[in-house]
Amino acid sequence: MTTQTPSWMVPPKTEAEALAEALADAQAAKIAEINDAYTAEAEPLVREYPEIEQQSWTEQNREARAYLEWLAGSQGDAPATPVLDNILLGRNGENGTETLAELCEAVVNNADRFTQFQRLTGKRQRLVKAVRAAGTEEAANAIEW
Repeated sequence: MTTQTPSWMVPPKTEAEALAEALADAQAAKIAEINDAYTAEAEPLVREYPEIEQQSWTEQNREARAYLEWLAGSQGDAPATPVLDNILLGRNGENGTETLAELCEAVVNNADRFTQFQRLTGKRQRLVKAVRAAGTEEAANAIEW
């Protein structure tokens, strides 16, 4: 069993301790604010896609780029595209007409758009680093998304 020390027995915080605590609180609040702003900008890009589909994006992108590269040169056998082949079967259903090349273009366009968004990931990381390095509450609070 732990016992709490009565408040009259706890020495008052020094000014340095109080400033350090205020800085830590300001940093935590500012990082939460930055993360919220980042999420608000990221959300529209991924909201329409279930997480399980997002997990296949790397493979979709790899297959699409390989296929389009092969299509541009048309040398040798086409690369294997099992993920995209199955997606295409699902997209086309019984009577669809979308081609593998069209699907590949759509995948690459989405991947490029998401890759460009990663600049915001870097911005978020840079701002969080600056908040953590801030030496005062005012300096931390001055950092804006």
